[in-house]
Amino acid sequence: MKSVYRVINAVRNVLIIAILSFIIVIGAVQIVMRYTPGINALSWVDEIMRYLNIWLIFLAASVGVRESSHLNLEYFLRKLFSDRTIVIIKKVSQVGIICSLAVVIYYGVIRVIDNLQTVIQSLPISISYFYAAIPVGSAIILLDYILILIHGEHPFSQMRSERG
Repeated sequence: MKSVYRVINAVRNVLIIAILSFIIVIGAVQIVMRYTPGINALSWVDEIMRYLNIWLIFLAASVGVRESSHLNLEYFLRKLFSDRTIVIIKKVSQVGIICSLAVVIYYGVIRVIDNLQTVIQSLPISISYFYAAIPVGSAIILLDYILILIHGEHPFSQMRSERG
């Protein structure tokens, strides 16, 4: 499992870096072109940047899940409940999140399939490539939550490996 997760993590990290780099570079080029007299700006850049942000958000959210860096109410749980009750609350919430992600993946796949023939306005690219970010990103997040549910915390977290 560890080697499979390493591959998933490596692909995720490369995609995050590549997408963010592309957005920054093409956005900077677009700004220069827009404000340089005699040069017409590229018509497709704004739309592609918006759609690539969807990929970026879902991939980065999965990193946040792995590293437990999303907002949580740990302070209030510690003030209101015993340690045993907190474990139960966390397990129940994780199961709820896993069920919700399964629904998002299901309907995300349906949305991708329904829009295979639909192209974006500015380029002849299927919008399904961008809609695919939802089920793919949710599947990675689902994997991370399943690992957290099984192990109590993410077994491949960088923060965990730094602690020992």
